[in-house]
Amino acid sequence: MPFILATLLFTNFLWPTELSGHFWQLMLIYTLASSLDMWCYFKALSLADISYVAPLLSLVAIGNSIGAYFVLDQPLTAWGILGGASIIAGAYLTNRAKKGNTESKHRNKLALIYILVLVLIRAYYSNIEVPMLQEAGPILFNFYTSLFSIPVLFIVAIMIHKRKQTGHTVRKALSQSRTNLKALTVIGIAYTLNLLATFQAKLLAPNAGYVGAVKSAQVLPMVLIGMFLFQEKIVRLQWIGLGIICFGLFCMGMN
Repeated sequence: MPFILATLLFTNFLWPTELSGHFWQLMLIYTLASSLDMWCYFKALSLADISYVAPLLSLVAIGNSIGAYFVLDQPLTAWGILGGASIIAGAYLTNRAKKGNTESKHRNKLALIYILVLVLIRAYYSNIEVPMLQEAGPILFNFYTSLFSIPVLFIVAIMIHKRKQTGHTVRKALSQSRTNLKALTVIGIAYTLNLLATFQAKLLAPNAGYVGAVKSAQVLPMVLIGMFLFQEKIVRLQWIGLGIICFGLFCMGMN
């Protein structure tokens, strides 16, 4: 949050009363949807390996393009359809490759359900960003969304943990934050810059699906991180699926 506040020095600040009622209606929907999105994301990661979850996140590019068609009236092209089909095929192969024992299969299925819910939610709220960005600009939009999302996320975290564990969880989080202050500082700066760049790209891009496809390209480094840092095994069928997903992302980028 401190880095987001610092960015306000580089924009024309607008008080809440200077923004339209429609902006705040969308903000309410956006805050609740993005909080539920993040909860589904971390829930999926807690159930399955990152090498399983990351390729499935590529489905977000499809959801964004379909959402752009309905929300922003942006047409779907042949490139978009080809890209969407390729991403689905690649995600399916990756899903099939991650076979394990009965418990792993059950956890993977649950993770898949959470990712599909995430895709549906993001297909809508990622596109209502555009009218809000047009009214407030990237920096101010980032400030207000963060201001309202953080308390909601905190409430969700309390609801997830049992009440008797909440105090311990908060104290543990604060202790870890102080210990890893330098790392958190780097993450905070990178995260803020990432959001601002994404928002600016959405304002400039002729199709929101293009931005979604570019961001979904994180699937490959995420899988590599899982392989090198967490010693997760990547089988041949997964690499084939990842290759097809990358081709699909390229096609979505041409959408």
